Amino acid sequence: MLLTLISFMKNLQTKLKELIHKESSQKNSPRHRKSQPESSRAFWGKMGKIAIISAVAGGLFGILLTSKPFMQANLGEEEANFFEDNVVSQGVFLGLNRPVNILVMGMSVLPPDTQNAPEESKEVGYLPQVNAFDGLSDVMLLIRFDPKNNKLNMLSIPRDTRTKIEGYGISKINAANRFGGAYLSAKTVSNLLDDVEINGFVRINVLGVGKLIDALGGVTVNVPKDLKYKDDSQHLYINLKAGEQHLNGQQALQLLRFRNDARGDIGRIERQQMVMQALIEQALNPATLLRSPIILSTVKENIDTNLTLDGLLTLVNFGIGINRSNVQMLTLPGRVSNSRKFAASYWLPDEEKIEEMMLRYFDVSY
Repeated sequence: MLLTLISFMKNLQTKLKELIHKESSQKNSPRHRKSQPESSRAFWGKMGKIAIISAVAGGLFGILLTSKPFMQANLGEEEANFFEDNVVSQGVFLGLNRPVNILVMGMSVLPPDTQNAPEESKEVGYLPQVNAFDGLSDVMLLIRFDPKNNKLNMLSIPRDTRTKIEGYGISKINAANRFGGAYLSAKTVSNLLDDVEINGFVRINVLGVGKLIDALGGVTVNVPKDLKYKDDSQHLYINLKAGEQHLNGQQALQLLRFRNDARGDIGRIERQQMVMQALIEQALNPATLLRSPIILSTVKENIDTNLTLDGLLTLVNFGIGINRSNVQMLTLPGRVSNSRKFAASYWLPDEEKIEEMMLRYFDVSY
């Protein structure tokens, strides 16, 4: 990874020289006077983006010199080969050579879910969240970075989705991580979504989500209604009033985790998407991006990803340029199961509508 960053910084220097040379050539051209305002704006727009990415890269360089990479769980050869993580285009600086799909999972892990739980977490008299990536995935999100149409499509997959998990039969999709980690989760999602290609994954522990939101300075959202719930076994206490308000990390987690109403997981997904939209606005602000190395350093132990550093920087670069109106939030088509037919509560996927969605938003051909 260190070699990757050194190579990236060299590419950055080369790109800066190319842009400066190009601007200098344009100034000396006969058409310069006529096109000066437009060309200058474009030039300084590119220079601004490069300055941001350069600062981010420099900060990441410092992080990598003092800490381990973001991958916490090693993949086997077959697992690694499943992901096509060539995010960076050949010969195009920080450019996507094609659309890429990244599976993002939020992990809520209790001591019984993992063999690596700290001893003190087993002795507190309740089930606290622990920083691990075992157990059930609490959130599943497939994100498509589409340079062809300059769009970002985000598909939420309800954790109770009933589907086949290879080697384990029919189950809720969130169990795939417990059975086989990020690889089996991605493979199960791909099978469910008509064999869509998945190029990489990011898993973030719920403790990291709270830290991330605090590091971003909190998040402003409109809480749709009063939310109140308590679970003494986990020391989970939710008490939020309706209305627009600025939430810190712990309060935002209350909003994200609440599901104790008639709409269950679907209502929770809608609240998650609302928070994500607000965080995207905040996270892709240039001022926030310049602080991203500091932010990442606070949550690095809570993140597990197979994306390379240059891949992450490429996705950041794409995100900077995306128009927020081109961010599309989607939910897996389906319906809640009938309690008379199934003992457990499931989200039953609608295969016909999934096919339509995957063709329209993920360019899956049939």
